[in-house]
Amino acid sequence: MKELEAVNILLSVIGEAPVDSLSDITVNEITDSALARKTLHEVARDVQAEGWSWNTDHGVKYTLDSQNQVPIPATALKVVFSGSRYGDMPYVVRGMRVYDRNRQTYDIALSAGDGPVVAEEVVTQLEWDYLPHAAQQYIVIRAARIYSDRYLNSNAIYVYTAQDEQYARSMLIRAEERSGGDNLLYGNDLGIGQGISYLPVQGLRYRSN
Repeated sequence: MKELEAVNILLSVIGEAPVDSLSDITVNEITDSALARKTLHEVARDVQAEGWSWNTDHGVKYTLDSQNQVPIPATALKVVFSGSRYGDMPYVVRGMRVYDRNRQTYDIALSAGDGPVVAEEVVTQLEWDYLPHAAQQYIVIRAARIYSDRYLNSNAIYVYTAQDEQYARSMLIRAEERSGGDNLLYGNDLGIGQGISYLPVQGLRYRSN
């Protein structure tokens, strides 16, 4: 699914005609298509921030810059440092830079020396075309519900798209489980009781292929 198609789906939910090109959301344009695209991007970011197998990397190395600081890419939605690698857990991300909270400084050379800082888990925001179909489908339906609720406030449309959203999310989770080869025998690896909820990507943490 192309992003233009996704935007037109949002427009169709509120009864607007489709557009032939995407609006430039970097400018303050107040049109139905611009608001639809902004909503789509907002929801895409929120969904991806959960962390899925297709946008999560492990063991990512970050190098120091000329000021002995470690900048984090703007596309990083979550960066987690391992307690097993860094026992005193000094590192967190503040202002898209790695911060040593034990020494209260951004000068990472004081604790890491000249070597790289390794993040255990990094969740990255991907461009629309890089998302799997199940994720695109869920994002579109969720965005359509939010968009119609914000700008049309129709209860009939909200109920209809809320049902679609629930189904689309179940399909996304099913696709995630298939790609990870989930097994009922590993259901409690994280110490989570069965039937509570599904945590994207977390089920792969302690599992060996």
